[in-house]
Amino acid sequence: MSIREEEAKTVASTPPRSGMRRQFFQLPEPDLRRPLGAIHWPIAIPALVLLLLAGLLFTRIIDFGSMPFQWTLAFDVNILLSLVILFAGALAIVPGAMKNRQNWRNRTTWISIGVLVLVAIFFFFKLVNLGTFTYTFNGLDINGLCLIVLVALLAALAFKGSKFAGLGLLLLFLWWGISIDGFGLGTFQDIFTSDNGSRLFREMVPPNWSYFANVTTPLFLTVQTAVLATLIGVIGALPLSILAARNTTPHPVIYNIVRLIINTVRAVPALVLAMIFVTILGLGPVAGAFGLGVHSISVLTKLYAEAIESVKLQPIEALSAAGANGLKRFRWGVFPQAFPLLASNSIYYWESNTRDSTVVAFVGGGGLGFILNSNLSLFQYANVSVILISLILTVMLLDRISDFIRSKIM
Repeated sequence: MSIREEEAKTVASTPPRSGMRRQFFQLPEPDLRRPLGAIHWPIAIPALVLLLLAGLLFTRIIDFGSMPFQWTLAFDVNILLSLVILFAGALAIVPGAMKNRQNWRNRTTWISIGVLVLVAIFFFFKLVNLGTFTYTFNGLDINGLCLIVLVALLAALAFKGSKFAGLGLLLLFLWWGISIDGFGLGTFQDIFTSDNGSRLFREMVPPNWSYFANVTTPLFLTVQTAVLATLIGVIGALPLSILAARNTTPHPVIYNIVRLIINTVRAVPALVLAMIFVTILGLGPVAGAFGLGVHSISVLTKLYAEAIESVKLQPIEALSAAGANGLKRFRWGVFPQAFPLLASNSIYYWESNTRDSTVVAFVGGGGLGFILNSNLSLFQYANVSVILISLILTVMLLDRISDFIRSKIM
């Protein structure tokens, strides 16, 4: 072997520096004999150091103070929203079209682009004026800024596969959650030693059973409200779920629009929706039923769509080969498979609406919650006991009934 051949062999066997860096941070092959895996110190040590620094900054053992300044951020919401729509659409369409040039000739691509442009123009020209967003920064917390940087680094290590980083992020999140003002170990002691709590319990026992005659009518009204709300939810969610499922939607644009709408509605609590309908329809159980019903539409649409997306494709493909149209494919290929989950979710949400209708009544929705709120305001805790016992027994009965129905369907 010549000298040049030996040098070439040596160079070929020497890993490049970038490869060495990748190998240093690369996790070892998993050992099946150790399910929890071995500690990979090149990633574990940085994660532990970052966790230690994050704990010291969070507890203010290390305190960098704050930087005083005043800066006002202001922007037109319509213009920003139109730019975000165009940018998100470009991210969703352009990369796939660049990889596959045939997508530019696809009709679906151009329909999606046209819809995105029209929606962006709609907001840009303020056909619906969303106003101007303003926020004033009165100072900068250096500890908070450092914590954000440390959390970002921990997240990067967690994506690299560091179990310490992932566990540390979870612990930091839980630690942040329990650091709410007023919470501590003494809170549990106050629950059992509070004079107000013991006095409340003494006044609730024994219940005033003579008040039960005033509970029956609002109780039935509460169940009626839940039935109407669930019916509104089922009727509204069934067609929307077909449009919101990937395997049954007629077009990706329709899929994204329906998903955006139901996510927006689902983000609004049912109590707030009930207050809106109380303003529109006035006080009474109908307003509460519509508030719960609209919220049920948003939640059931998501659950129904997931049930439809989980069906097996073989029956649908067989119907397509036999020449069945879209409606027949859904009726005989999709619906029979998804029906048990659709029915189970509907029954479950009826139970949920029965409980929620009591809370909705606090804002004028009528029913059991209305008299519950009245007795709480008047400190009639013996009557409150009767109301709560009646509600608990009703929910338990409905749970047994729904469990029996689900056992027959599933």
